[in-house]
Amino acid sequence: MIRNLINRFIRKSGVATPDKWLKGALGVEESWAGVEITGEGALASSTVTACVRLLSESVASLPLHVYRRTDSGKERATDHPLYKLLHTRPNKFQTSYTWRAHMMTSVLLTGSSYNVIERDLQGRIIALWPLDSSRVTIKAEGGELFYETRIGGEPRRYSYGEVLHVRGPSLDGIVGLSVVKLAKQGIGLDLAMSQHGSSYFKNNATPTAYVTTPVAMSDKAKFQFLDYLMQRFGGAKNAGKIPILESGMEIKTVSFSPEDSQFLQSRQFSVQDVCRWFKVSPHLVGDPTRLAYASSEAEFNAYLVHSLSPHLVNIQSEINCTLLGDDAEHLAEFDPNGMARGSQVERYAAYEKGLGGPNPWLTVADVRAAENLPFLPGTDQIPQKEVPRVAA
Repeated sequence: MIRNLINRFIRKSGVATPDKWLKGALGVEESWAGVEITGEGALASSTVTACVRLLSESVASLPLHVYRRTDSGKERATDHPLYKLLHTRPNKFQTSYTWRAHMMTSVLLTGSSYNVIERDLQGRIIALWPLDSSRVTIKAEGGELFYETRIGGEPRRYSYGEVLHVRGPSLDGIVGLSVVKLAKQGIGLDLAMSQHGSSYFKNNATPTAYVTTPVAMSDKAKFQFLDYLMQRFGGAKNAGKIPILESGMEIKTVSFSPEDSQFLQSRQFSVQDVCRWFKVSPHLVGDPTRLAYASSEAEFNAYLVHSLSPHLVNIQSEINCTLLGDDAEHLAEFDPNGMARGSQVERYAAYEKGLGGPNPWLTVADVRAAENLPFLPGTDQIPQKEVPRVAA
């Protein structure tokens, strides 16, 4: 759509090449490979789509709770007005899953996610409405920040406290940097190589096999022989049939060229390069060539710690600062334990150590809660170990 808009402008204005300011205004980044990159256009790269889906679906899958601080730690504040909004339904059109998936996707593709905060007459938050991040402009006036956009063709302007703004890495602390914009060279190379590969297979005239004869054949004899091969041995229904060759004829296959091998290696490098920008291991987005760690479990733990955790902390920090504000009694946090449960044997072994070790720190109620089992009265006490008495 954006490219068509630019081309229409070129045709009308007679400009041979649109200036950089025009492409920048329309969110178009041109890579060294000559491919124009936009947030939505970058999804044409299977690697970009896989990385965005992995991170956004991971964030959306984790439970997001509001907790109440207690003397002994914290407990879920299910009676808090924000609990239902963050955990279940932020607005009447989205579930918490789709809302958080959209939030993470916007941060990755455009650098920021914006949600208008709707309040009732008493000032309580009753809904969170996502905005199209590509249409939002941030302006600073008189020491204050304002968000300007258009909804239904009408201009809208919101103050800083009216918008939940989750931003990616930033140079000024206000406007988030898009991973797509930062990685435009790698993504452009990946898209250019995909286009080259598609064009190669579409227009390739290189035969997969050839026939040698000890004597020269006339053109008529060649076509008759090829027709014979295609009719008797071509197509899936003739697979496995053995042709009979005469007069010293031989069928030889065309081997994989070094150029083809280099092309596949370059494709693999472009996949790894794009994954590097998203801080995602290629193995997690379908590249089975190698593991970065000794096991899949270690690979997944590294993903939780280095790739996913920074995004979780970023989102919950913005929620706590903007939505909870001065409420020091409550906080919002993701619960990553659902993704790191491990196997049943591993969990039970860990529970056994927590319940029956020399210094037990788990209760049966804790274990039942971790396994999504209902609470049983009398199970919320840590077992006391008897200290052996030393005879005098």
